[in-house]
Amino acid sequence: MVMLPHALSHEASGKCVVCKAEIHGVSHRVVGLGTVCMRCGLEPVECDSCGSKVKRMTLTYLRGRPLCLICYGRERERSAKRTSVSIDGFGLGPEGILRAAMEKMPPGYVLVGLRLNPNSKTSWVAEYEREDVYSMRCG
Repeated sequence: MVMLPHALSHEASGKCVVCKAEIHGVSHRVVGLGTVCMRCGLEPVECDSCGSKVKRMTLTYLRGRPLCLICYGRERERSAKRTSVSIDGFGLGPEGILRAAMEKMPPGYVLVGLRLNPNSKTSWVAEYEREDVYSMRCG
């Protein structure tokens, strides 16, 4: 999972993006939102995806949606355009390797390639692309 740094800064001055108050001293930098004062950073807010209550300073705003770090990691994994999966092809023929690649295909993805893993004679790599990206590129 990806953990984002929510920087603690010691700016001399600035404005909180939530309450618009002048910041003198310690502030937090929230990814996708901006600099918030300590009071606004400690306020509990709701994750747009799972509904859990977390402090604003631990949120990440992705495409305008406030997400907790767990949901942010899931959203980033889900929005990956391409992904690959390693397949052990020991004792499998070409049909067996292709069948294994189709079984391991993540939902919402299309198999776009199957290649031998570098430095191996039995391990294969199946490459998948998101269906919407594949249809735009090949449609």
